[in-house]
Parts: sequence; structure tokens; C-alpha cells
Amino acid sequence: MLGSTCPGCGLTALRPAGPPPAPAPERHTASDACWSLYGELLARSYADADYRRVHQLVVDAYTAQHAGLTGRRDVQLVGLCLMTLCLFVEDGVDPAEGPALHQRMMATRPDFSWLAPPHRYDLLTVADVLTAQDAAQHQRLVREWARQVWEAWAEHHATIRAWNAYALGLG
Repeated sequence: MLGSTCPGCGLTALRPAGPPPAPAPERHTASDACWSLYGELLARSYADADYRRVHQLVVDAYTAQHAGLTGRRDVQLVGLCLMTLCLFVEDGVDPAEGPALHQRMMATRPDFSWLAPPHRYDLLTVADVLTAQDAAQHQRLVREWARQVWEAWAEHHATIRAWNAYALGLG
């Protein structure tokens, strides 16, 4: 077993020896082991409708927790994920609305700017969520993970809320 520490979330994880998993795309600052665990979590979402109810929270929390690159696409992706995290956590919007919200947000795209990500390694991670024994526990863990990640970005909440107001006509 080979271990690594994820630069995005701080997770120290072992991955099986042998061929490495497909590397994380350049838009994520994730270790190979963390990226592999994220793949396992996504597989759960795709395989079971009860897990899928919070799928967009999984994607948004993971993306926001592994942010840090400054390219235009990276900034937009993280911005979109933070915008929907805001709506899910603060306003109680159903995560199933995530894809439709992302589409609306990009139609009237705000002028995204790079936001310095928090470097907090005391938050839940993908590995914590994978400990869920059933769909109800999975949903609770994912919601707590998303809340923690959203709160970690507190320094930028006003900017993200302004992006939502602009993109969704909320202001």
C-alpha cells in the first residue's frame, strides 16, 4: 500500500499497490488516492437513487475543497460550485436542482474572479462520507461535509452571494 497526503483536503490515504488510478484532472488539486476515493463516492451516487439525492452536494463540496488553480475554467467551475453550495446550505434549495441552476448561472454568467481558497484540513473529507452504512447516513454526512466546506469559504460569502444575485436575478 502506498500513502499520500492530498494537497486539497489534507487527507492522508492509502491506495492499493499496482497501477495508479487515473490522475485527477488538472482542475483539481487532489492526490491520486483522494481522487480515487471520490470516484468511489460518485459510483455510489450513480448506482442508487437514494444516494443520488445529494449528488450535486458531493460534486460541489469536493470541487470547492480541492480548489486552487487560477485558470479561467477552474475559476468558473469553483465559482459555480460555490454558488450552488450557498443556495443548498443557506437557502435549503434541493440539490437535485443543481444542474438546472448551473445552466441558468452560466446563461447570465457573473464576472467570476479567482477566490483564494481556504486551507483547512480539519473538515470532513470524501473518506469520511464513504464510511456511511446506508443512504440516510450518507445524506447526513454529505450535508455536513457541504456545510463545513461552505463555512470554510466564509471570507468570500459576500462575493458568492453577489454572483448568485446577478446570475439568478435574486437581488
